[in-house]
Amino acid sequence: MIKKIKLTTLLLSISLIGFGQSPPKEKSENHIQIKGTNIFMIPPFSFEPSSNFKGFQNSKDQTTMIMVMEIPGPYSEVSKGFNSEMLKTKGMELKSLKKVKVADYDGLLIELDQSANGLIFSKQILIYGNNKSSTLINGVYQKDSLQLGKRIEESILTTFVDSELESNPREALNYKLDENAGSLKFHSVIGNGMLFNRDLKTPTESVDKATLITDKSFSNIEISNKKLFCISRLKKYPEDYSVITSKGINEIVLDDLKGFELFAKNNDRESEEMYQVILFDDNGGYYLLVGTYLAGSKNAITDIRKVIETFKRKK
Repeated sequence: MIKKIKLTTLLLSISLIGFGQSPPKEKSENHIQIKGTNIFMIPPFSFEPSSNFKGFQNSKDQTTMIMVMEIPGPYSEVSKGFNSEMLKTKGMELKSLKKVKVADYDGLLIELDQSANGLIFSKQILIYGNNKSSTLINGVYQKDSLQLGKRIEESILTTFVDSELESNPREALNYKLDENAGSLKFHSVIGNGMLFNRDLKTPTESVDKATLITDKSFSNIEISNKKLFCISRLKKYPEDYSVITSKGINEIVLDDLKGFELFAKNNDRESEEMYQVILFDDNGGYYLLVGTYLAGSKNAITDIRKVIETFKRKK
């Protein structure tokens, strides 16, 4: 991933009406820590810690959630994407925006609307960070669910960040990889996934540009035609990829999960290729593992595959 803005878009492939205050400066006995983070919140009534992502979920309504995502980019850059024009290009309408302080971090409180699958969703977003990384807390609900939206709004405003608490972001993931198997280095956790490369820079400056990004679907969706899904998934990336047919689309099994592997070429930049693996969970949903590298870099694809082959779900 050569340009930071494109990497952020790939990773994010994510009402201030009445917002009159900043998050609290201390937590109460009702605050709950979000696993794998230094974030504490008071979730809305009927919301529980999610097993599918970092945050809270309403088991009775899969369209509502409060989800935390870490972004490996400075707040000054990431926050630039939350303006009316940029959001509009992604099908989102900015309703309002306000600067806030979250602990010692600069932040924004944002309200926006977005259409998806014939529905209109409202999002209450809190984003904050420093010159190294950013954190996004995204509360989502159907726009016409006014009472639920109010409860999510109030919950977002209870966010407390314990800057002195050391957290292990990989702790919240239900799977693991051994980067030592392929001479890559763990860079960061991003949502339900991880980022690996050779030099821990964003974007990587290594000679072969070897990068591995993983993810896990945050809902247990059922997928009927799994092979077609793997091919169609190429259209979800910010750049144009197509299958390298000479290398085939092959079945793969890792940790007793079946899936498909394929190689793809970047039609926007011929110098880049992709290796994609999707594993399907028996309970629904999937795991996505994507390696990108300079075309012809044999060591890169070897290292990426070695790491992917260590995939294991946590017991």
